[in-house]
Amino acid sequence: NKVEGTVPAGKDPDGITYDPYTNSVWAFNGESHTATVIDATTKKVLATVALPGKPEFPVSDGKGNIYDNIESKSEIVRINAKTHRITAVWPLAPCKYPSGLAIDVQHMRLFSVCHNGIMAVVNAENGKVVATPAIGMGPDAARFDAKDQYAFASTGGSGALTVIHEDSPNHYSEVETVKTEKGAR
Repeated sequence: NKVEGTVPAGKDPDGITYDPYTNSVWAFNGESHTATVIDATTKKVLATVALPGKPEFPVSDGKGNIYDNIESKSEIVRINAKTHRITAVWPLAPCKYPSGLAIDVQHMRLFSVCHNGIMAVVNAENGKVVATPAIGMGPDAARFDAKDQYAFASTGGSGALTVIHEDSPNHYSEVETVKTEKGAR
């Protein structure tokens, strides 16, 4: 329970993910609109990736791609984890101001939770929005349970956790909305 070292990141690091394909840690920096790439073994900065806007939560597909919501532009970026270059920028319309992000690696679907009360389900291979199930307002986090095919959206503004089932890669149904404390994430 002690600090073993520190690694500098950009301004206002807000999201972090580990990529097993490259054994790297990615810190997404909201204020500097960058991602800091860190070698997980040496703890050294490998690269700083410029982003097209304010990033939010990232995910790795474990196959060499990092995805991140760009909140300020309502987009998702795909970054090659080896070259540290953006390989795609996809609009999330009708999603506005995406925050939390989760991934179904088996079906290559991304789950962006959006401040206008929807979850944008995106094909992670071509960027197409395939579904937009309703969630509560003020989301911050998303998760995906691969075993049972459930996507979760915590919505602190609504004080709820929305549970969505992946019926198939392009079809989703709401299972339940669980009341939580207002502001819960």
